[in-house]
Amino acid sequence: MKRWLMTLTAISILAFVSPGARSEVFLDYDFPDGVVWQIGGFEVYDVMVRGEIAGASRIDYSSLEMANAPAYRIEWRQEWSSGENETTTVDIDVKMRASDLKALMSTRIYKVGEEEWRFEGNYTSDNLSFLSYPPGEAEPAEAVLMRTSRFHDADIVPFILRNIPFADGNIATFSVVDVSQHSFVTPIPRIVGSEIVETANTQYDCWIVNWSVGRDSYTAWYAKNDKHYLVKVHLPERDIVLNHHS
Repeated sequence: MKRWLMTLTAISILAFVSPGARSEVFLDYDFPDGVVWQIGGFEVYDVMVRGEIAGASRIDYSSLEMANAPAYRIEWRQEWSSGENETTTVDIDVKMRASDLKALMSTRIYKVGEEEWRFEGNYTSDNLSFLSYPPGEAEPAEAVLMRTSRFHDADIVPFILRNIPFADGNIATFSVVDVSQHSFVTPIPRIVGSEIVETANTQYDCWIVNWSVGRDSYTAWYAKNDKHYLVKVHLPERDIVLNHHS
């Protein structure tokens, strides 16, 4: 769990490669026409643990101004119970620059029972400065990392990947930095096929995307429609499944 809490994702999607040809597609979209999510929209998910509904999750998308420039905000709240009747909540608030989706600020509060971890990140120029407040510690851990990239909180990676150009066999590369080790790895999300996914309220024709970080593997299902809703994602501790959206 602590490894997951201490992992940030640098969403610097470098290239998408089709069989037999190489093409470079960068996440330098013009806002808001270049992002697939709905400004002012939201999605609600069921949180699944061992195949049973254990909680709920909601993500909201909004716009604002930061430093006199258009910006975008993602707020994601999750809450679920484990088999030990222990409640886990995760609150994530990420603000990013509208012109290129580069993160400006992020906050994550991860609470298990009475223990709370808090992370605060500030992104200026090519630097990331962060404060991490582990439970029971009087002073926060503080560090500065340098990286020419669009850093984002690792937990919102599945939502950022909604923007990739989906096609059979395409791959995407991005960097993940473990701030506890000051090291980078490069997972490669791969579009491995398509599948019909049944949810509580409807069904979606989806692209299937796989990637891994360290020993943890992830699979996400994205609707083929133009919004590319994140319909389902398998995370190390749980699954989330789309219940309804705005």
